Order: sequence, then structure tokens, then C-alpha cells
Amino acid sequence: MSNYDTESSSEEELLPAEPTPSVQHAAPFPDPDDRSSSINAPEDRYNIIYIIFFIQGIGMLLPWNFFITAKTYFEYKFQEDESVKSKFENAFALSAMFPSLISTFLNIFLTSRFSRGMRVITCLTIMFLSFTATAILVKVESLSWPDKFFAITVTMVVIVNFSSGIYQGTLFGVGGVVGMKYTQAIMGGQAVAGIFAAIADIISKLLDKNSTNPQLSAFIYFLIASFVIALTAISYTLLFKMPRMIYYFRRVERHSKKDLLKNKESTPKIPYWKIFLQIKWLAFSVTTVFCVTLSMFPGTLSKIASVDKSNGSRFTNDLFPSLVCFLIFNVGDWCGRTLAGQFQICSEKGPWLPLLSISRIVFIPLFLMCNIPASELHLPYVFNHDFWPVILNVFFAVTNGYVGSLCMMNGPKLVKLEHAETAGTMMSLFLGFGLMLGAVVSFAL
Repeated sequence: MSNYDTESSSEEELLPAEPTPSVQHAAPFPDPDDRSSSINAPEDRYNIIYIIFFIQGIGMLLPWNFFITAKTYFEYKFQEDESVKSKFENAFALSAMFPSLISTFLNIFLTSRFSRGMRVITCLTIMFLSFTATAILVKVESLSWPDKFFAITVTMVVIVNFSSGIYQGTLFGVGGVVGMKYTQAIMGGQAVAGIFAAIADIISKLLDKNSTNPQLSAFIYFLIASFVIALTAISYTLLFKMPRMIYYFRRVERHSKKDLLKNKESTPKIPYWKIFLQIKWLAFSVTTVFCVTLSMFPGTLSKIASVDKSNGSRFTNDLFPSLVCFLIFNVGDWCGRTLAGQFQICSEKGPWLPLLSISRIVFIPLFLMCNIPASELHLPYVFNHDFWPVILNVFFAVTNGYVGSLCMMNGPKLVKLEHAETAGTMMSLFLGFGLMLGAVVSFAL
């Protein structure tokens, strides 16, 4: 089996010898260079492949979103240790981003050693077991030993995100082969994971309005995460049974064999440095986008308080961060990622994507001038109305989703077809690098 194994070599007969253009539905990406729009490829009937990639995107970021959105639950668990209670979000961010970055980097070199199926299913199994264990820990009373519970939880975060990094890198690599449409599906699914977590958190708070112990809602909350991870694994097993997927990976294999004949080498060598040089500006851009985002979200944004907090309403108190920080950000992020799939204001080449990514730095001082408690680091208090953090967060979230998606979608287009999978995995690495840098900046703030 070659390095570009299709996980389904027994299904060669599913490939039509010469599919006709008449069965190809119009694609939302009319670019003739887009690898997902080839008239020779079998059609994606009922958009099943798109839906599967979308579900994979949800599975990628669900672990991260479920841990950071369960703020009320973890504040309850750490209420006896104020030092842990005030810093657990930043600690979670660092313990998530470092392992994810390391595993995404390792995954670049695992592509030729372990099959995609082995990497994905193994990682999803570990994530499922970790979330199930986290749900069980909800029932364990930890008020008398918050430091030990904190250490256990951080360990869970590390394990889950190390697995998620390999899983994410693998799927972005696959998306790089089959085209922009399916990379956008992954990005869209990632945003929906955040929306799902935010809504689950709000519902659990509303159901728990008369209780000071959020353990029951948290137990259900983490069991839901386990169920979604299981659904993600089941849907992945169907992906490489699709004729369209078989077609694209057979084509990659043919290109790889041509290079072998041309270079007379026994095994294909992946030119990692050359691929990096071809995608370097988009890699820089996606790093910058997510560094800026994680420097503010959720650590700083969740600390912005309502100016009317004293009125005693739930909206201006416990629901304010859930709605203004988490829900608005995740909905805006999803809108931006969806818009990126419909139209692109700039191409993969040129200075515009790097400039757009750098320009988002302006959000950092703007958020720091909102109503942050005096005990926290902030700039002079300027935006003294609740609509300001809402407006700022909408633009912050939409630009994150839009610019970040354009970078991820266009990166694999800059390299040869047979290197698209590696380019997609590299772009995922730089996305993770941006998240890690942002987590460090957030922790410093």
C-alpha cells in the first residue's frame, strides 16, 4: 500500500471508468482549479461527504469548547481554592494548546507510517473514554481536595487535546486533497461545536436556576459530549466508502507513482521544507488570526461584566458571559466560516490575507477598554454600555471565522496535488501554533 492509501483498496470497482459531466451537480465553488469541482469525479450524492466532514469538524473542537464553556461547574469545583478558581481557564488553555500543537506536528510525520483510519479511530476512542471519565468525576466530591481535582482535570485536558491534535491534522490533510468545499465543511463544523457547547451551557444554567450545585447538569453536559464523539467515529468509518473519496485518493496515488517513475526512487520523499515555503504566508496568517483570538477568548472576554450587574437580573449576572462571550462569539465565528465558503474577497496569493490577519490585533486594546473588574489588567474604561462588548465580539468572531477559513481553504491550493494532504496538515499545525501563542498571551494578561 502506498503512502496515500485510501483505506478502501477493495473498492476499486466503485470507480467509474469515465463518469459523464451530466451527473455532476453544480458546486458552490466554481473555481476550475478547485480539486472538489472536477467534472470527472463521482458526485457527492445528498452531500453525504460534506455532512461527514462537517461532523468531523464538530468532533475536533467539541473537547476544547466543552471544557472552557463549563465555567460555572468548574468554579463550583474550585470554590475552596481561590488561586485555582481565578486561573483555571488560562491553565486549561495552555494545557490544551501545547499538547495539541505537539501532536499536530508529530502527525505530519505519521502520515506515511500509520493509516488514517488507525490514527482517527484511536484518537476518537481516547477522547470518548476521557469524556466519559470526566462525566464520572462530576459525581466525585472534590471540595476538600480542589488542587488534586484540578491536577486530574488538567491531565484529562492534556490527553483529550493531544488526541484531538492528531485527529485534526489528519482530517485537514484529507480535506486538502478533496478541495476547498470540504475544508470549509470542517471549519464550519468546528464553529458549530462552539455553538453547541454554549447552548448546552445556557440550558443547563436555566434548568439549574434554583440550585447552587451544578453537578447534575454538568454530568448530562459531559455525557452529551461522549455521545457526539461516538457519532463522529461512526460517521468517519463511512467516509472512505464513498466513491468520490476513492476517486480523489486514487488520483493522488497515480500522481505519486508518476513522480516515482520520474525520479526513479523506491519510496516517495515528501519535500516538507519546499511545501512550507509555498504556504508560508498563509501559515503566518492563520497563526496570527488564532493567536489574536485566543489572547482574548475566552480568558478576557468572559471577565467582561455587565454595567447593570447590580440590578439583580440573570442576564446581567450569571448568563452575561454565557451569552455575550460564548454564544455570540461562536455564532459569529460560524457565520464567518460559512461566508468564506460562499465568496472570497481575496485570492490565496498576494498580501491581503496576511494584512487582514494582522489588522485584527486592534481588537485587543478595544476589549481591554470594556467593563473588566478593577482587579484585572485593563486599559482606561471607555466602553461603558453593554452593547459595546456585543458589537466588538460580533466583528471579532466573524473576522476570526472568515479570515481563518480562507487561510485553511487556500493553503493546499498552493502546492502540487500529491502534496496537498501534507500542506493541509501543515496548515493545521500553524493553526495550533497560533492557538498556543494566544493561550500564552492570555495567561500573561
